[in-house]
Amino acid sequence: MATEEFIIRIPPYHYIHVLDQNSNVSRVEVGPKTYIRQDNERVLFAPMRMVTVPPRHYCTVANPVSRDAQGLVLFDVTGQVRLRHADLEIRLAQDPFPLYPGEVLEKDITPLQVVLPNTALHLKALLDFEDKDGDKVVAGDEWLFEGP
Repeated sequence: MATEEFIIRIPPYHYIHVLDQNSNVSRVEVGPKTYIRQDNERVLFAPMRMVTVPPRHYCTVANPVSRDAQGLVLFDVTGQVRLRHADLEIRLAQDPFPLYPGEVLEKDITPLQVVLPNTALHLKALLDFEDKDGDKVVAGDEWLFEGP
């Protein structure tokens, strides 16, 4: 549902996606601000609240944006955000963030599971990755995460 108004008031912790019809590139505008729509632009939806992940919770974002070493969002030559298609990113408690064009909130905000003393979680890697200690984990590896 596109908004046809020329002046859009974006409240704090809200965002909109704006499509430039000349270049066919969508971008994010974050509030608080009063956004004045140009004739060649379309606002794709009314202001939406940013995703807020509280402490001890997480959410899963499909097709997350690519970031550089400093954590800044990467753009291609046309100004479109670069997405990591078919990838999932788990985001823990952090400042409220907007979803960039193409990102999808796959799993809504969910409480983290608490592992009680003398119990453990049986984990299995679905993808290859490198853990925080620098050890490489291959898809299919299994291990225990002991509590608490």
